[in-house]
Amino acid sequence: MISPQEKDAGLLLNITGDGKGKTTSALGVVIRALGWGWKVAIWQFLKGTRETGERDYFQKFHPEVPFVSCGLGNVFANLDHASAAQKGWQQATQFLHSFDGNLLVLDELNVALGKGYLSCDDVLPVLLNRPKHLNIIVTGRYAPQPLLDASDLVSDIQNIKHPLQHGIPARKGLDF
Repeated sequence: MISPQEKDAGLLLNITGDGKGKTTSALGVVIRALGWGWKVAIWQFLKGTRETGERDYFQKFHPEVPFVSCGLGNVFANLDHASAAQKGWQQATQFLHSFDGNLLVLDELNVALGKGYLSCDDVLPVLLNRPKHLNIIVTGRYAPQPLLDASDLVSDIQNIKHPLQHGIPARKGLDF
């Protein structure tokens, strides 16, 4: 039997895999949560300053939702992604402990972990010791096994077919 405290405790959700739709799925949950009056925040680890529809949407229609992008963009570019991810994680950790909301999305955190920009040994204890009511969604490919094991829900988005395989670039409104 689950205690009332366990029943109402926040969950750790992980949306991973090599397919398209991980961030999109998390943002769908954000919309649902906002519909129920939840306080939500979104933290993007690798996405840089490139304009995106989701950032523009939240700034225009939900300015009360903290939306932070702390990455440098393309992880294949020769940039100091590790330093940016580490600085972003420090800021996210401080925010996480003071956030009195219901849902925090840590977008592309799996990638920062999988590429070694952040250590799972440093990140996992913070996620597990979050405020008891806080639900967290972690997205991105390369999710490390210890994080998957600790997650309450894991969804694996698989790539079956993608326009990039046929030379069709990302499209405004569909991909960013």
